[in-house]
Amino acid sequence: MSYNRGYVFTDKRKKNIIKLNSKPKNAEWKKKISIAHKGLKPSKKTKIKMSVSRRKRTDLSGDKSHFWKGGITTHKRKIYLNSRRRARKMNADGSYTQEEWEDLKKKHNYTCLACSKKEPEIKLTEDHIIPLSKGGIDNIDNIQPLCKSCNSKKYTKIIKY
Repeated sequence: MSYNRGYVFTDKRKKNIIKLNSKPKNAEWKKKISIAHKGLKPSKKTKIKMSVSRRKRTDLSGDKSHFWKGGITTHKRKIYLNSRRRARKMNADGSYTQEEWEDLKKKHNYTCLACSKKEPEIKLTEDHIIPLSKGGIDNIDNIQPLCKSCNSKKYTKIIKY
């Protein structure tokens, strides 16, 4: 802080500062502060600063955000990214691309291998033949397309359809 630069605090003063800063901020303390601030109004300059700050927070959504990447994240991409995150969390080796997953679905004619239903009526999910929880890898060789229902029924069993 510039106002006390070069000022040396005594040990007694340092202890008092630590004591004041370490006090729990309970309801009584908050009430005292609110009473002390009652009747005080921010200046016009402060109001403008607060307004600009609030506007900045709300204007940083979508394409105005510095995280914006051109709107490339489709629903399929989000599902793929979530499955990759889950695999990393379980320390699974290997990985596969979204294109490899699409090719695998095409190879099996967009059909669930367990119940033989096709994709327009069901949603195919990536099922690990050897589950990640049982030490399976996250390669495309260990993936089979199953509908959500069949994938849930399979649970952690090792079944290759």
